[in-house]
Amino acid sequence: MLFSRRILRSPSADIRGVLRSVALTFLAAWLALVTESAAAHPISVAYASVSIADDGVTIRLSVNLFELDLLLSLDRDGDALIDQHELDLSAERVVEYLSRHVAVTADGRARTLKSDVMHIAQGADGKQLLETTLLFSGAPAAAYSIRCDPLTDLGSDHRTLAKISRNGRTEQFVFQQGVAYLSAQQAFSAAFVQFLQLGVMHIFTGYDHILFLLGLLLATERLLDAVKIITAFTLAHSITLALAALDLVVLNAKLVEAGIALSIVYIAAENLLQKKSGRRWMVSFAFGLVHGFGFANVLREMDLQRSSLLASLLSFNIGVELGQLVIVILILPVLAMVRRTRAFPIAMNCASVLILLQGLWWFYERALT
Repeated sequence: MLFSRRILRSPSADIRGVLRSVALTFLAAWLALVTESAAAHPISVAYASVSIADDGVTIRLSVNLFELDLLLSLDRDGDALIDQHELDLSAERVVEYLSRHVAVTADGRARTLKSDVMHIAQGADGKQLLETTLLFSGAPAAAYSIRCDPLTDLGSDHRTLAKISRNGRTEQFVFQQGVAYLSAQQAFSAAFVQFLQLGVMHIFTGYDHILFLLGLLLATERLLDAVKIITAFTLAHSITLALAALDLVVLNAKLVEAGIALSIVYIAAENLLQKKSGRRWMVSFAFGLVHGFGFANVLREMDLQRSSLLASLLSFNIGVELGQLVIVILILPVLAMVRRTRAFPIAMNCASVLILLQGLWWFYERALT
């Protein structure tokens, strides 16, 4: 059954149809413009390994150095890179900044922060990272409150994924603005909800994934074809998300991100040249495998124990699927409405060209720079 059937149109109906088609084109243009300089997954993620022991709390922190430079102007020679000398010159300002965003309270009393040596590392995606160890020494305590929300000055969507160890027990936690870890209250259900929310936000801010889905659905005429496409994409990226997060299959992060960009280029080109969706579920499955590795990069950096990783993997994947479902529910009715208009072919071609150009730009950024 087609999304829509031909209906008799009045001149006013055609005008409304043109306006709807133009709206679709501008939607695609907006998506391309707002993501022109965005990374693959603009949600900013820092990582922390927190150890609670009798002599205090130790936090090994890893944050995006480029974003920290936006706040503290660490790059003194203007070459868009920060070297160790530049970092050392700004060490006091970095520690002062971190002291405002990382704090430990033990039995109601605030602990004093002491910073260990800071050094520059490179993440799996090739980006510079600041790595440092923060010490909060003191006598043993029964209850701890830990806050860790660096870079939230740049936006409340910033998260710090943490592995927290105490008395031989390891758990995961997602720090964000206004959310602190309370040792006496943390439960499995709380961590499950946190990673579910992280999955939802990851897909909502993963503009490349959204453009890929939009490109897939643009040329889809039947509801059954749309169901096949979404199901195939979901199964594929769930498989590789699990394989990559469990370290069973590991691919270079830069290669994966370039592959995601290439998938957008391919599907947009197919819209322009072929315009058939009968077997598009196969394409969706093939490229969904690549997108799954992109989803997994967030979890793999946490280096969680296998039992903790399985729980976070499950909740994160559910969050990704929920976010994807919301996006599809929003896209399909709009496409069905616009498809009724005579201007739809032109609008689809314009949208596909914009998606193609954005995919090419991302591929250039990720593979050639």
